[in-house]
Amino acid sequence: MIMSGFIILLFISVICAAFGMTGSDNFDLARREVLLRRIGHELLLQSADSSSRVLPVKKIAEDEYLISFENEMKFESDSLENTTRRLLSGDSYAADYVVNVLNCSDSSIAYGFAISKNKKDDIVACIGRKQPKACYMINIRFKPGGINMARNGYLLGTLPLLAFVGFIFLRPGTV
Repeated sequence: MIMSGFIILLFISVICAAFGMTGSDNFDLARREVLLRRIGHELLLQSADSSSRVLPVKKIAEDEYLISFENEMKFESDSLENTTRRLLSGDSYAADYVVNVLNCSDSSIAYGFAISKNKKDDIVACIGRKQPKACYMINIRFKPGGINMARNGYLLGTLPLLAFVGFIFLRPGTV
């Protein structure tokens, strides 16, 4: 009787611990947003603009963000790709993502590329082209599941251990 109560308490503790690990997720998400602002900052500097602001980064969906700017800017496709790749290499959950540069007026795509953990799946076009000065927004969409998958991995990793403990203590004749 005492042993089965202990097993139930252990099971509840493991589940609470697995689903309660949001602290590091929140930190990783906040860090990602700072990296996205940094991308905007460096693009403005490359556009010879050191005074206008990167507007607040908007979270469009679970894994999608929009970077917008106070003023018009120009950019070179190589610089955008290199800057994005360099800065997002610091985000352990950003192995796969798609970047689209949108025109502010109609949200049409002015330029875009896709980066994958598997380099052969990268899609990068129009290298070396300079885009004219205009109002642009940068849309970055990450492959879903990166941060949540790590948390779910803890839960799934503890289930076999819990099953083993249950098997040992709940065999017929041991309780």
